[in-house]
Amino acid sequence: MDNIITLDETITVERDLKEVFAYVSEFSRIDEWDPGVARGHKLTDGQPGVGSEYRIDMKAGFSLHYRVIEFEQDKRMLMTVNSKIFTAREEILFDSDGDNTSVRYIANFNFPKPLAVANRIYPAAMDRVGKSTMEGLQAALEDNFDPPEASPGLALADRLVLPGIWRFTKLGYRSSRKRWKPVSAYLEGRHALVTGATSGVGLAAAKELASLGATITLVARNEVKARKILRTLQQQTGNENIAVEIADMGLMSDVHALADRLLKAGKPIDMLINNAGALFNPRQQTAEGLEKSFALLLLGPYILTERLHPLLLKSDSARVVNVLSGGMYSQKIQVDDLQSLKGSYSGSVAYARAKRGLMIMTEEWAKRWQDDGIAVNAMHPGWADTPGVETALPGFYRITRRFLRTPEEGADTIVWLAASTEAGKVTGEFWLDREQHPSHISRRTRETPDERETLVKTLEELAQTTRPAVRKPRRKAASKRSA
Repeated sequence: MDNIITLDETITVERDLKEVFAYVSEFSRIDEWDPGVARGHKLTDGQPGVGSEYRIDMKAGFSLHYRVIEFEQDKRMLMTVNSKIFTAREEILFDSDGDNTSVRYIANFNFPKPLAVANRIYPAAMDRVGKSTMEGLQAALEDNFDPPEASPGLALADRLVLPGIWRFTKLGYRSSRKRWKPVSAYLEGRHALVTGATSGVGLAAAKELASLGATITLVARNEVKARKILRTLQQQTGNENIAVEIADMGLMSDVHALADRLLKAGKPIDMLINNAGALFNPRQQTAEGLEKSFALLLLGPYILTERLHPLLLKSDSARVVNVLSGGMYSQKIQVDDLQSLKGSYSGSVAYARAKRGLMIMTEEWAKRWQDDGIAVNAMHPGWADTPGVETALPGFYRITRRFLRTPEEGADTIVWLAASTEAGKVTGEFWLDREQHPSHISRRTRETPDERETLVKTLEELAQTTRPAVRKPRRKAASKRSA
């Protein structure tokens, strides 16, 4: 005879029904609120609904296969569960009185061929599991977490370099995520602009933000590739609110034209992700005569961010996320040689100096715009397995590829900075795996106040000189009346 165990738990939270349903129904995020789950995986494309399937890896070492068999938007979902240990039917019911939303979880677990001891142990154990799971869900939905504080231990490890360098790998990511709080963000109606969005961490960030309901604008150089990516993202996420803007972030005429189009459209920008990047060897110049690393990694993001400030102001809680690199730890900004004209050229040095400059601007924007309600932060994605790394650093890639993160793991902190409630409470910081890290690990890389001022002034001047002149419409000559 089979052993049937029934659980029935209810929680109530002060949150909109639509938001609660959107978070709970995307079952791949169950690891955020179920303490027994190691990782959730969505096996099907599109938005949650009848036929959606999930693989849930448990910390105990086995997996569960979920399939949605009934689905009523904002009301209920019914799922079958299969594993080597038990089968189950789980139903989640949603209700609201306008101010509060209740979530009721009903599950019938079937343990075949129970032993006598199992009959005594399973019910109590499952009851504890059910209660802890719903407590975790309540905490996630209440979303009242404080932003993580900088750890003295992390700062010391960063300064010592070698003890901290493993954090850039997938091992560092997996170690850090054990301490993370849930992100139950509901991004429908919020607009994210992502540069460098057709591959690597940019694409991964765009996909995750789209899956959270955000409206996405992908900025890319290659229109054919971008259109293909757009269709793929729409299919994978079920989110149709994805658009493409074509611009080369290394060409200032393109950056200005992009800003002009966006400003003319007037759509608020809630999340600006400055991600576009590449490493160049040997030294190369753009068609506009600018060194490519400087143009793409510093001047381009500077111009775009400055010019889009009016659209960021239209948001009630705008976020700017600048994607940097751990390489900046090795370099000081050279304000008298921003375009790497002096001495021998190193692509990795030029890259690191440009990222150092963007870190300085992160801190400047954070101070300047704090009263505007705009949070500006920078992040390091770690060592991620992306096409850019493989192409630009083949030797490094060959040695480290077993330890590289997935693009999704590299993009996680981008999404967290853009979407989470607690990340909006801090500004001007540098992050890796949702943890604050120092922006410098050596005194020799610190810029003076004068150097900082010179950098800002130089970027301001270049922003003006690279802006195409506005052509005034020609006046038509007045026609002469015949006598």
